[in-house]
Amino acid sequence: MVPSPSASAAAPIVARAGTLHYTRGNLFAIFAWLLGAEVVFVLIDIIEPQVLPVLLKLHGATDTQIAIIIGSVNAVLQLLIMPPLGYWSDRLRTRWGRRIPVLFWVTPFVTLFLALTPFSPEIAAWLAGIPVLNQWLHLLPLAPVISVFAVLVILYRTVQTATNVCFFGLLRDVVPDTHMGRFLALFRVFGAAGTAIVSYWLLGLTETHSKHIFIGIAVLNLGCFSLLCWFVREGEYPPVEPNAAGAGAGRAARLWAATKTFCRESYRHPVYLWFYFVRVCLYGALLGLSHFTIFFPQHELGMDLMKIGAYRTYPLLVWIVIAFPVGWLVDRKGAVAVLKWGLIMITLGYVLTFFLATGPLSFLAGNMIFGVAFWVVMMAQLKLTAEVFHPQRYSQLAGANTIVQSLMIAVVISPVCGWILDALKGWSHTLTLPGAGEVVIGPYRLVYLMMGACYLLALFGLNRVGHHMRQHTGPDGKYLAPL
Repeated sequence: MVPSPSASAAAPIVARAGTLHYTRGNLFAIFAWLLGAEVVFVLIDIIEPQVLPVLLKLHGATDTQIAIIIGSVNAVLQLLIMPPLGYWSDRLRTRWGRRIPVLFWVTPFVTLFLALTPFSPEIAAWLAGIPVLNQWLHLLPLAPVISVFAVLVILYRTVQTATNVCFFGLLRDVVPDTHMGRFLALFRVFGAAGTAIVSYWLLGLTETHSKHIFIGIAVLNLGCFSLLCWFVREGEYPPVEPNAAGAGAGRAARLWAATKTFCRESYRHPVYLWFYFVRVCLYGALLGLSHFTIFFPQHELGMDLMKIGAYRTYPLLVWIVIAFPVGWLVDRKGAVAVLKWGLIMITLGYVLTFFLATGPLSFLAGNMIFGVAFWVVMMAQLKLTAEVFHPQRYSQLAGANTIVQSLMIAVVISPVCGWILDALKGWSHTLTLPGAGEVVIGPYRLVYLMMGACYLLALFGLNRVGHHMRQHTGPDGKYLAPL
C-alpha cells in the first residue's frame, strides 16, 4: 500500500496534499493506482454513449427512448444522488477516510448490474414466461426488452454515480495541488486509452459480442477499484462543524438545517453559479447529446461501425502525445486560459463538421479537430473545478452543480433532442456550399450543430467565471475560493 507520511520520513518530501507528505516513490505509487482505476472508470462511462445506443437501437428502441434511458435517467440519478452524497461525504470521518468506504461498498454492485445489462433480452424472455410479470411488462409503454434494459441501466448507473462522487473527491483529496495539472493530463491520457479500447476494438463488436464486453469491463472494475481501496490511503481532515440545528434537534430539524447550509454555501457566490453554467453546457453536450453523434456517420454517411471506431481513436493518439505538455501549460498558465482555447477549437470542429462533412475523409478531418479538443477541454475543466471549488466543500459544490446540470439535461436537453430527431426522421435538406458541393442535412447532422452551440455557450460562461475569480484574488495574486 502507499506508505504513510511517517513511514517515508527518511526520504525527501517532494509534494504535499493536506496532511499527506509524498516522496517521489509515494507520488509515483498514488499516480499509478489512481490512473489504473481511471482506465476502468472511463471504460464504464464510455460504453454508455457509444455502446449502449447501438445495443438499444438493435433491439428496437426509438431515439426518444434512447435519449431518456441514457440522458434523462442518468441526469435524474445524478440529481438525486450526488448532492446529498457529496454533502455527506465531505463531512464523513472514519479511520479509512471519507471517500474510500463508499467506494469499497458500491464497487461490487457496479460490477453485478453492469455484467447483467447485456442479458436483458434473456431476462425479458424469462420474465415473459411468468404470467403475472408478463402482464405487467406489457402494460408499460416500452417493449419488454427495452424495459429490462432501462431497469438494469438505472441500477448500475445508481451505484456508478456514487463511485463518480467519491472517486473524483478522492483525487482532489490525495493529489498535490502542485502536480494537479500534470496528473490530470496523465489522467486524461489513461482515460483516452480506455476510450480507444472501446472505440477501436469493442464498438464494432457491439452487435455480436456485447456480453463479453460488459462482463469483461465489470470484472476489471471489481479488481481495480478493490485494489484502489486497499492501497490508497487518505490523510486527516479538519473537524466537522456541528449541525446548525443543534445536538438535541430531531431528524427533520437536522435535515432542514443541513439543506439550508447546503443552499447557502453552494448558491450564493456568482463565481460558483457561472461555473455551474459552464458545466451545464459541457455535460449537456457530453451526456445529453453526444450519444447521437455516432448515428451521423453510420446512417447519413454510410460508414460501418469498425471504421467509425477507428476514426474516433485517431484523436486519442494525438492527445497522448500532447497531453503532458498541455498539463504543464495548465500548471503554468492556469486552467481558464487553456480551457478557453480548447472551447474555441471544439466549437469550430463541430460547426465545420456540420457544414463540410460529406464523406469519410471530411468527417475524419472534423473528427480530428473536435476529438483532440475534447480531451483538452475535459482535462482543463477538471483542473478548473479543483481551482474554483473550495477544497473542504469540493464534493458538496460538485453536487450543487449536479442539481442544476441534471435538471437541464433531464428536463430540457435530452428529451428535446430525442423528440427533434424522432420528429425529423426521414427529413433531409440539400445545401450547396462553396468548396464542399452539395451537403445533405439530415437529423443526425443537426446534432453536431447543437454540440457546437453548447460549447460556444460554455465559452461565454467561462469569461464570466474568469471575471469573478479575479474579484476573489488576494494581495498575493492567488484566487481564494469562497466558503
